[in-house]
Amino acid sequence: MTEIHLPDRGPSETFWAETGVEVVPLRTPTLPPATHTNCVLLGDDQVVVIDPASPYEDEQARLLTHLEHRGCEVIAIWLTHHHADHTGGVQALRHALDVPVLAHPATAERVGRGIAVDESLFDGDLVPLGDLQVEALHTPGHARGHLAFREVRTRTLVAGDLVAGQGTIIIDPPEGDMADYLTTLGRLVRDGVGSIIPAHGPVIEDGESRLLNYIGHREARERQVVEVLQGRPQSSAKPLDLVPEIYPEVPAVFHPLAARQLLAHLLKLEQEGKVDRPDGSSGVPGTPVYMATGQEAFAPDAAFRWIGPDLLSTSSWP
Repeated sequence: MTEIHLPDRGPSETFWAETGVEVVPLRTPTLPPATHTNCVLLGDDQVVVIDPASPYEDEQARLLTHLEHRGCEVIAIWLTHHHADHTGGVQALRHALDVPVLAHPATAERVGRGIAVDESLFDGDLVPLGDLQVEALHTPGHARGHLAFREVRTRTLVAGDLVAGQGTIIIDPPEGDMADYLTTLGRLVRDGVGSIIPAHGPVIEDGESRLLNYIGHREARERQVVEVLQGRPQSSAKPLDLVPEIYPEVPAVFHPLAARQLLAHLLKLEQEGKVDRPDGSSGVPGTPVYMATGQEAFAPDAAFRWIGPDLLSTSSWP
């Protein structure tokens, strides 16, 4: 959330991240500061297209023209997850090239009738693409069916919305889950990662450092939530009430989205027995805001109360 008011600094022109990995940034209606989503082409002669994202006809035509000029054979479309700024051009490309769409089963459920998913991708699936050997990784946190794709030899990671080259990865419950997200980041650090190609913004050359920074940032934010909550009367507050103090730089129009981010932290703390709800309610309050309209109507209205120890003294990621 801390960069949402800054100007876009992501790439807008096609570039090669490395041999066999080409990035085509496509203009999409995505979350600021980004204005483009990185569509990734894996392979040389035979190519998989990951996230043909744009709903705009001119951008769809630009992608198709680029593929035709390359002279490659597109064999499939892969989806990292279901959000509209990743799937907006799927149907246009599928119809133009008559190729199958592959995604995690949870993503297939969420795109529904709008996009028919032909085959499922699961964690650990290995796909040879010329000199590349690509492994599908189930990486929930931002979305339940989120997939990332790692080239086995170089460890290059096509990360989708797992990591951002600019801006913030939104964790908006119930689709987003903070505990899952931290588990996913920890797994990638343990397994090893090279450079990261995010969905928005430039390539991240030192992927491991960025993942460790993300983990540290989320843990620091959690401690801040605890400290601010403890300072409130009865150590209780609604997520939206915490936003001005925790996100002072975020414009008011984005406060409901910031509140959902704080809700994700509070739900994790609730699962750990460190907060409860004075009204005795359960489940995920409010309505998701991410990639929705009319954000002001969707703020969670449940209050959370700190009941844990005075200090958050231990790390909570795996």
